[in-house]
Amino acid sequence: MKRRAIVITLMLLVGFQLAAATIGAPAATVRLTKTTPISMAELDAEVAEYQASAKAAGQDPATIDPLQVLNLLINNELFRQGAARDGVKITDSMIDSAYASQKANLEASYNQVISDEQFAEVITNNFGSVEAYRKMVGEQLMVDSYIRLKKADTLNTPVSITEAEISSFYRKNKTQFVSPETVKLSHIYIPLTDDQTANAKNKATLEDVAAKIKAGTLTFEKAVVDYSQDPQSKSKAGDIGWLTMDNADALSGLGDAFFDVAFTTEVGTTSSVVTSLTGYHILKILAYNETKILGLDEAISPNTTSTIRDYIKNELSSAKQQETYYKAINSLVDELRKSATVNILYKK
Repeated sequence: MKRRAIVITLMLLVGFQLAAATIGAPAATVRLTKTTPISMAELDAEVAEYQASAKAAGQDPATIDPLQVLNLLINNELFRQGAARDGVKITDSMIDSAYASQKANLEASYNQVISDEQFAEVITNNFGSVEAYRKMVGEQLMVDSYIRLKKADTLNTPVSITEAEISSFYRKNKTQFVSPETVKLSHIYIPLTDDQTANAKNKATLEDVAAKIKAGTLTFEKAVVDYSQDPQSKSKAGDIGWLTMDNADALSGLGDAFFDVAFTTEVGTTSSVVTSLTGYHILKILAYNETKILGLDEAISPNTTSTIRDYIKNELSSAKQQETYYKAINSLVDELRKSATVNILYKK
């Protein structure tokens, strides 16, 4: 009986050891300069992140293949070992610079200053923590620096765009190159104040000015000098540039009444007093363009000399450069894999 109990105990111990070996077994091992395991826990966590991203994008999380994710983890480890072997170093100051650059980009996109605390909150909400984000940035900098070191010849090859490529892109996307209705304006402007009596007086003043301009007893240009309180346009005869019908920011800042008058007043004539969300205006219409599909050599907008051709060439160049970059990554991965020992233990 005692012998039977010992045998059962041994069987239980062996069973526990086998289970522990299965649970603790790595998903893969990678050796270029040193042997590094990739654990099942690492793989499971990475797969979970990909599945969450797929779900957030409205895709089926079940389409995420753990083996493909594992190969990405293997490639990352090969890059780390290869970069360390070949002298690529990413410093804290480089990560700091990239972090600050991302903050500046976010401020530019929202057109407002963002505090360090606010930016840290955005990072935490999207990446879990600032530390996790900085680690990811460091990895990205390492990969980019390593690729540029090893594949400089490929990446520095000039990109050429042919006329046939430009013409083909234009034909396929012609309906996207639409110039909206645009109008060029000058104005005489007095801003709103918190004093309603002062506002009424200012409006009455501009109504008198508008009547004199229409009667021909006062020129618009003289009225700009004498009455306008817009310092930026006052030295330019009231010129405030081009306004496009699809400019949502201008519409929210000026209001529908301003837009209605700006786009219905005849070129060369002046309007009556217009009340916008910021103040009182007398508008003079300097030029007007209907909505139209732009030709290859027409300017993208009245405010720039860049043409549709320039835009297409830049887009095609960027696409080719990106394609070249991805080819360089894949080429370097192939070279690292050939030099390394990779043992994939994960089974579906």
